[in-house]
Amino acid sequence: MLNIISRSYVEGEINGPQKVVTNLIKGLEMLDYPYCINRNFEATSQIWIHDDPLALAEVCRRKLNAIVGPNIYILPRNIPSDLNMSKLIYIQPSRWICDFWKVLGFERCPIDVWPSAIDTDEFSERAKPGLGNVLIYYKQRSIEELNFLKEILDRKKISYKVIVYGSYNQKDYIDSLKKAKYVIWLGRHETQGIALEEALAMNVPMLVWDVNYLGHWLPREKDKKIYTADELAYKNTTSAEYFDDRCGIKIKDQLQIEASIAKMESNWKIFTPREYIIENLGLKKQARELIDLFEKHFNTSYEAGKTELLKNNKKWLNAKFKFKLYSFFKAMSKKISGKKG
Repeated sequence: MLNIISRSYVEGEINGPQKVVTNLIKGLEMLDYPYCINRNFEATSQIWIHDDPLALAEVCRRKLNAIVGPNIYILPRNIPSDLNMSKLIYIQPSRWICDFWKVLGFERCPIDVWPSAIDTDEFSERAKPGLGNVLIYYKQRSIEELNFLKEILDRKKISYKVIVYGSYNQKDYIDSLKKAKYVIWLGRHETQGIALEEALAMNVPMLVWDVNYLGHWLPREKDKKIYTADELAYKNTTSAEYFDDRCGIKIKDQLQIEASIAKMESNWKIFTPREYIIENLGLKKQARELIDLFEKHFNTSYEAGKTELLKNNKKWLNAKFKFKLYSFFKAMSKKISGKKG
């Protein structure tokens, strides 16, 4: 039985971390694999700490086996230095971010790759290919790059719509994808890129204008000091880790953009991105892959976990009324701030 320790699950805001945990739960239910949420650390033999630094500190203190991550710390230096992580496996959603952590010298515990699943039922294939605008997804890249795209599309008399990260809700996004011929993705680096993969799950092909290095983005004010100058120069990164020729076209060179748009205009109907997502990031598949990490690293077999019963019903902090009340008022405050903005 898997004990899922997650703050995002309780907070309930629809975002990337929340989808990581809710999509895992959907996959576990498809497998008929037992789980509990935010129980204490003796409740099960399998512990996954999704996004809770306090829980991470507690399993380190108790020297318990656990899989932790990916939504806890951005960089290795953010992890408190006094934590004994020798019993842990830290998971990251893609190979490039694992490699980046290793370049930064992280050796406190093994790192493994586990990407989140995509809900291909919620993001189902659109009834028919869109015949409307090209959809430009714009996330924290320079306005000059956006204007470069617009100038090409205007000159070619290709109609388009721009959707800006942080200024839309999920319904708007799905409605826009249903109408789009294809997407031009102009975004920052992503450790996984769930919103991008949700578009592919709807069988919407994509032209990705990929980043050339980690600092190829316009950070929000609060994000400007996350990385050092050397880290921002790191080149082994991408906007679209999970992507192949079935999904569309991915390029880094600005000089190739116009020719790539022409190719998308001619060939957008022949791509099959949904096939790629189902094959690589399905709900059931990714849930099984997380459970299999317990056998790989801790010798806890899938069968043993599936037959395990809950040892107690005591709650971890996230399941207690105080945290739920805090999460409610936090969410209300965000809504009010959003309306004022």
